[in-house]
Amino acid sequence: MVVANQAMRRKLNKGKAVDVSKCERYGGAYILPDGMFVDGMDYCDARIERWVWSIGRRKLDGQVLASLSDEFYQNDCFECLWLR
Repeated sequence: MVVANQAMRRKLNKGKAVDVSKCERYGGAYILPDGMFVDGMDYCDARIERWVWSIGRRKLDGQVLASLSDEFYQNDCFECLWLR
């Protein structure tokens, strides 16, 4: 995959970013499989060259979701794990 965004490409190549583009989706969010969330990393959808802005754990069932918006920040249904 060719990523034109140079900062994104650099982080992906150095292993400092995680591409969520192949993850299953729930609504507009990406479902992160167990172990995919690592604190301190950046997250992106390299296919559409957009950064993830928030990652949250759904309180109901513990599912971890990533979003291109800040929807998991200050959301009573989620524990915000990561915010860009």
